[in-house]
Amino acid sequence: MQDNETKIKWSQFIAGDNDSYSWLYNEYVQTLYQYSLRFTSNPELIKDCIQEVFTQLYKNRERLIVPDNIKVYLFVTIKNCVLRALYKESIYERSTMEQVPFLLEPTVEDEFINNEQYKNQQKKVKEILSILTPRQKEIIYYRFIQEMSMEEICILMDMNYQSAQNLIQRSLKKIRQNYSSTGLFLLLLYLSMK
Repeated sequence: MQDNETKIKWSQFIAGDNDSYSWLYNEYVQTLYQYSLRFTSNPELIKDCIQEVFTQLYKNRERLIVPDNIKVYLFVTIKNCVLRALYKESIYERSTMEQVPFLLEPTVEDEFINNEQYKNQQKKVKEILSILTPRQKEIIYYRFIQEMSMEEICILMDMNYQSAQNLIQRSLKKIRQNYSSTGLFLLLLYLSMK
C-alpha cells in the first residue's frame, strides 16, 4: 500500500520542488540498491544505475505523472537500467535476458548472522531456493518479501495475472515436492522475517 506522503512528494517533485526530489531519493535509494543486488553484485554498476534513474527522473519530470504505485514504478525503472547495463557489458545476450539470475539470498549488506541455529536455517533456505528458476525466485521475492499485490507483480514482471498465479503455484509446488511441507514452512517463515 502506497502511503499518501510519497504520492504528495512525487506530485511536488514533478511540479518542480527540489526538496521533494531529495526526499524521494533519500526514501528510495537504499531500497533500490538492495533490490538491484538481486540482479548483480557489482556495487558500481548499481550506483551508476541509481544515479541514472534519478537523473532521468529529474530531467523528464515535466512529462511524468503520479504512478499508481511509485515503488513498483521505481523497481521497473531500476531493473530495466541494471539489465541494460549488464547487456552492454555483454554479461548476458539479449535472448537470455529472461534467464538473468535473480539472487534471493542474503547479501553482504544484510544483517550479520552470529546465531548458529539461524545459520543452519539460512543454509537450508538457500538449498531450497536453489531448485527454483530465476523467475520463480523473483516472483517469490516480490510476493513474500516485498509483499506486492499480484497486479503489481504483473506490472513488474510483465506478465498477465494468470501466468503470475501459475508461476507462484508452480514454485511452491516444486518446493513441496522436493522438501515437504516443513521446507515450505521454513522458506515462508524465513521470507516473512526479511
